[in-house]
Amino acid sequence: MAWVEQCGDRLWRVRFRRQGFGVRSVSGFGSRRDAAAYAAGLEVDRRRRVWIDPADSAVTVADWVVRWFRSLDLDLRTIESYRSRLRCHILPKFGHLPLGAITALDVTEWVRELERAGYAPSTVSSQLNLRSMLLTDAADERLIPFNPVRRRRRRGRRSRRAVGERVWATPEQVVRIAEQAGLLGGPIARLLVITAAWTGCRWGELAGLHRDNVDLRRGVIAIDPLVGALHESGSMRWLGPPKTRASARTIALPPFLVALLREHLARHRYEFVFTTPSGTWLWRSTFLRRVFRLAVDGSDASGMKASCAAVLPGSTFHGLRHSHKTWLIAGGAPEIAQARRLGHHLDNRVIETYSHVAPEVEQRLLDDLERRWHTAAPPPPTPSPSVVDSGRVAPVVPLFATVGVTRRPAGEQREHGLDAVSRLGQCSSSAPPGAQDHAAQRSLKIEPGTQKPLRPAATAETKGFVAMWS
Repeated sequence: MAWVEQCGDRLWRVRFRRQGFGVRSVSGFGSRRDAAAYAAGLEVDRRRRVWIDPADSAVTVADWVVRWFRSLDLDLRTIESYRSRLRCHILPKFGHLPLGAITALDVTEWVRELERAGYAPSTVSSQLNLRSMLLTDAADERLIPFNPVRRRRRRGRRSRRAVGERVWATPEQVVRIAEQAGLLGGPIARLLVITAAWTGCRWGELAGLHRDNVDLRRGVIAIDPLVGALHESGSMRWLGPPKTRASARTIALPPFLVALLREHLARHRYEFVFTTPSGTWLWRSTFLRRVFRLAVDGSDASGMKASCAAVLPGSTFHGLRHSHKTWLIAGGAPEIAQARRLGHHLDNRVIETYSHVAPEVEQRLLDDLERRWHTAAPPPPTPSPSVVDSGRVAPVVPLFATVGVTRRPAGEQREHGLDAVSRLGQCSSSAPPGAQDHAAQRSLKIEPGTQKPLRPAATAETKGFVAMWS
């Protein structure tokens, strides 16, 4: 209930009670009639639940962010992304301002500042979306009457920047990138690049690929729906579900890749297919910075393991996935076969529900991928006739052999199967609470008192690889 009081010779104010907050007032009225009209309107608005208390609108953005963060229930990587955007862009600009003082013009000017500073359109859009989310939730809590950050159509130019096409690589370029990645990061880096390009898998799906999910007899790899991807956040890594429900899939491998993986796994003693030379999980940022970017953009010999020529500047590891889809389109693969292989969900529900990939369609797809490999890859090395040993030609070192790694003795071989899965939480002691529930679906061979897999016998070359990847 509101009432009117005189607070000066010619000034009046409206006072009202609010449950749990005592008495508040709104002053500055020049006549009793104006104050009484405001008080009557206040009562009407409160009954209609549309009135906004001016004291609530005075809450600063920084204070609201603290309260807002406590209500979030999102993936840890999303939380860290939000924290980074707020810390770097939103709070320095708006943190000291009251929520009710922010206008649409202020936000528009801020967006123009970000664009003039050279930030990518995706970065500007993500900042604007987070800013809008903050104010939308504040409006839902009746702290402000509405969200001033809204999309205003038909305002300004339609496009301010030309969006370039994603960079994709030909099979020949992928082979060159893989060879240079092998010089920088070892045979596993070479095989990782080739597998990504010829399967279309995402980084996390390959970095978290377990030996149990590689069936070389059938020639397939499986992306597990619960622990089929390696996730990273800050200093933590854990196994969890892949990006989407459709990403849990079985991918058929062309014959050449089956042979390469068989050769690799015969010498690789660890539980996961693609690891560092010490057997631990790969860090995405480390691999991209120290191996992939140099293999793609080129590097000088000074301070590096090898000198690399530029192959496809601007390409990304995810661009290998784009390349794979481009090859499928060029090979005439139907849309449903592309979607099933890449783990995409089709918008057309009729095609999604009633279309299937027949065995002959998948075989043609694999034949096309096999042909592209043999066209792009260099011929295998041949032994020199002059190199003989007791009348026999010396064996040729395999192209993708793992240096310094020997097979585990038969007595130490682990039991394969999804039932022997209870200790993966030890792989990353800093994994978030929900991550270890998923991680428990897989197991690493951990010695008592340690949190890493068994290491191979160290050699001079593997020590160099460890220094490069760690």
